[in-house]
Amino acid sequence: MKAYDVIVCGGGPSGVSAAISAGRKGVKVLLIEKQNSLGGMWTNGYVCPLFDVEQDTTIINEIVDELKSTDCWGGFIGKSFNFEFMKYFLEKKCIEANVDLLYDTNFLDITKTSEGWQVSVNNIEGVNSYSCKICIDATGDACVAAKAGAQWNIGETDYRQCQAMTLMFLIGNVPDGFVSMKNCYSQLETAYVNAGIPVEKIPFKVPYIISIPNTKFAVVQLTHMYGHNPLDAKSRTEAVIEGRRQIIEVFSTLKNYHPDFKDIELITSAPLLGVRESRRIVGDYTLTVDDALNGSKFDDATASCHFNMDVHSSDNNGQKCTHIKRFDVPYRSFIPKELDNFLVVGRCISGDHQVMAAYRVTGDCSAMGECAGNAAANAILKGKLLREITTEELRS
Repeated sequence: MKAYDVIVCGGGPSGVSAAISAGRKGVKVLLIEKQNSLGGMWTNGYVCPLFDVEQDTTIINEIVDELKSTDCWGGFIGKSFNFEFMKYFLEKKCIEANVDLLYDTNFLDITKTSEGWQVSVNNIEGVNSYSCKICIDATGDACVAAKAGAQWNIGETDYRQCQAMTLMFLIGNVPDGFVSMKNCYSQLETAYVNAGIPVEKIPFKVPYIISIPNTKFAVVQLTHMYGHNPLDAKSRTEAVIEGRRQIIEVFSTLKNYHPDFKDIELITSAPLLGVRESRRIVGDYTLTVDDALNGSKFDDATASCHFNMDVHSSDNNGQKCTHIKRFDVPYRSFIPKELDNFLVVGRCISGDHQVMAAYRVTGDCSAMGECAGNAAANAILKGKLLREITTEELRS
């Protein structure tokens, strides 16, 4: 069995940042990813405005600088990017940090050992296991943490309160300057009226058309699938099917019934379903809505969150955005109660149903991951427990 210091499960914004930061400190890192590229929702989910990018961590700022240097940054609200270049830059940084990558690899199981953890995966080779001293769950759904025995919550009381899911899609030949939310809905409304379709059938009332910098392409956030269980495979499958149905209906209506959009092309739907909410672990500290409203600061701060509490209704009642004060995401929220040698990063950290709607955005997730990678590496290099890591060790 091949041995690692750190195994990171999930190569999205939090996981890739964790792997890079740990690898740069010289520990042996394996990053497991179920897709065939890094970036998660950045790249395979087509979520390409980088919200809450204003972090004082290193990796997110390096990524933005790389994107700017190749004219792949800007577009929608000045924070969108070319996701193919993003894939390349993330991969390059992992290789430079000596991170071992495994693509097309699914997590299967985790068991406790005297030295840490044994992680089992499935890929083209069949089932293989790897050992590690510290495991970092960056799956978004806390799949690894749940298998390891972590306590968790979902919704307010169950999955029925989870936010709507979205399947992003890519279009071409977008009219110049068409990037605003207000324009997008009014143009859709016009097309639906022209087609004789009730405007109530528009899946979401605050859609985005997100221009890709220096291209004629844009991604669209519009589909909304309600009432699906993010922890049920059949329900997630049904959400994807419904998302594709909505894409075809919306695209065809806009193209055929609005003259400004007669030349648009449907390129593809995202490979990855956009799940806004699923498991949230119970950690050493649980962030609450009061932390967001009061702008809580912590000695063990990681990400600095300034995004609204952006709740996409679970039942087609629209979107509720609550303004907050900039608050810290504490490292203690990464540590599952009663587990050692284990960290969780991304939207599935320890927080309540409402506050999660603020820190789930990708800039925050990247900052969380970088600090978790630093913590894991420092714990190994200095012979410390994860709970003994200092504020300085989170940042260096």
